[in-house]
Amino acid sequence: MAFLFDAFILVFVGLGIFAEVRRGLFFALFDVVRVVGGIVAGFGAYSLCHRLFHSYTAGFIGFGVAALAVVILVPAILWWLKTNPAWGMTRWGRAGAGIIGLVIGGLVAAVFVPVLGRTRAGQTGVSRSVLARPFLETMPALYYAADAFNLDLPMLNTRAIRFEDEGRTQRAALVDRINYSKLNGATCIECGAPVHFNGYFRRVEVSVSPRFTCPICGRTSDGCQTFEGFHRMYGHCPVDVSEALGPIDCGVWPNDRPVYPRGVCPVDGKPVH
Repeated sequence: MAFLFDAFILVFVGLGIFAEVRRGLFFALFDVVRVVGGIVAGFGAYSLCHRLFHSYTAGFIGFGVAALAVVILVPAILWWLKTNPAWGMTRWGRAGAGIIGLVIGGLVAAVFVPVLGRTRAGQTGVSRSVLARPFLETMPALYYAADAFNLDLPMLNTRAIRFEDEGRTQRAALVDRINYSKLNGATCIECGAPVHFNGYFRRVEVSVSPRFTCPICGRTSDGCQTFEGFHRMYGHCPVDVSEALGPIDCGVWPNDRPVYPRGVCPVDGKPVH
C-alpha cells in the first residue's frame, strides 16, 4: 500500500512541474498569486460561515466556494488582458516555472497526504511511505499556524470525548480544535504549579498531540493533567471525574503514576474532598 502513496505524490508533483513548465514563468507567478489568494479568501470565508452557522460543513462549503472563485478569477483576468510576455517562455523562464510547479505540487500533496492518512486504508500506508514522511513531519506546523491565527478548524486527528476513553483510538472522534498554546501556564493537578507547553508532536501514523510538562513534579500530559485543560477538553472538573474513576493519568503521554487532583480547581473553585 505504501508504494501507492509514493506514486500519488509523484503524480501530483510531476503534474505541477509539467503544467508550469508548459505555461511559462509569467503564468506560474500568477498561479502563486491565485493559490495564496485562494487560501486567504477560503479561510476568511470558512471563519465567517463557521461563526454564522456554527457548522463545520458550512465552513468548508464557504472555503470551497471562495477559494474556487479566486482560482477561476485570476486566469479569467489574464485571458481578458491577453498577455503572455516572451520572457516567461525562455529557457530560464521555464526552469523557474518548473521550480514553482514543484512547490505547488508539493503543497497539494501536503494537503492530501494527512487527509488520506486518516482513512482506514491509508493509516498504515501513509506512515510507511518514503515520500510521505517529510510531509508527516511538518504536520505539527499546521497546528502552530492554527493557534497563531486562532482558526476555528476541527482537529485533523481524533480525540476522546470522555477522559476515560483517552488513548483508545476506537473510542475517539473528530472534535473542535483547542488552542493548546493558550493553555501554557495552566495548573498542574498534582502539585498546583503552572505547566509548560512543550509544543505539538507527531506520535503514531498521522496523529499529532500537544504535550505539557510540569517543571516542578515533572508530570506530562496532553493538557488533561491540568485543571484548565481538563475542563476545556472534556467539559467536566477533574475532581468529579477522579472521584468516580479513582486516581487519573494521561493516556496520551502517561506518567505511570495516577494521582488524585490536589488543592482547589481554579476553574470552578471545587476543592478536593
